[in-house]
Amino acid sequence: MSSIEELAAPLLLGPVWNWFLYGVLIVQFYVYSYNFPGDGDNRYIKLLGTMYSIFFLETVQTALSGADLYYWFSVGFGNEDQLVTPFASFFDLQILGSVVSLSVQLFFVYRIWLLSEKRARWLCVSICLLSVISALGAFTTGIISYLANLFIAFLQLEILEMTWIAANMLSNLLIASTMLYYLRRVWDRDGYLSDHVLVSIVRLTVETNLVTTFVSIVSFLIITVYPHKIFYLCPTYILGKLYSNTLLVSLNNRISIRPTYESSGKAFDC
Repeated sequence: MSSIEELAAPLLLGPVWNWFLYGVLIVQFYVYSYNFPGDGDNRYIKLLGTMYSIFFLETVQTALSGADLYYWFSVGFGNEDQLVTPFASFFDLQILGSVVSLSVQLFFVYRIWLLSEKRARWLCVSICLLSVISALGAFTTGIISYLANLFIAFLQLEILEMTWIAANMLSNLLIASTMLYYLRRVWDRDGYLSDHVLVSIVRLTVETNLVTTFVSIVSFLIITVYPHKIFYLCPTYILGKLYSNTLLVSLNNRISIRPTYESSGKAFDC
């Protein structure tokens, strides 16, 4: 039986960190919309990178996480039974989080497809498969949690929960390593970017993807070491925000290399 501190801490810290990352996302979205207004960007990128999809979902998710906090710590103040009830978190944490994560991972698969000149077919299929498995695992745990109206439903489906997080972790590792390989290959072949720009692109690509990978690993280790606790909810609460911030940071990074692209006559697309 978990103590009230063990129940309350992850349910409080997860949404609070989630709100902090939403503030970062607002800044990133402003920078993106200012530098890539109107039709100044690829339509597919704009569909994923703006308020109309990812930003809208993240806004809904942030609002619902506030409703979770109100339910757990205001309406349910002093009531330990409400701390084991998911309320809206089954939707904002698992379902919305899985939609955002899958969308961003598929975007990076799209980038890999372009960088590989449409040759890395099986690698892209493998990453897509892992991403879909992760999203389905998260979606299923959310539905079961809602039907059971208890966080304990997650713990009873430990294998499914681990599948969700492990598949997420593996897809991120593949994305980071593959992006690094193909970026290096493309720049070595074309030779129109300076070493400084190349290092900046590679470092940012690897670092942003490794952040989500690291949080996935932490979540996996927590649920493995503490299978009967809800500690894993804390890091998983911020995974969606990390993905959306990673996407916008990646898109905004093109601001610094756009002059190099334009002077080389290359298409400034992905």
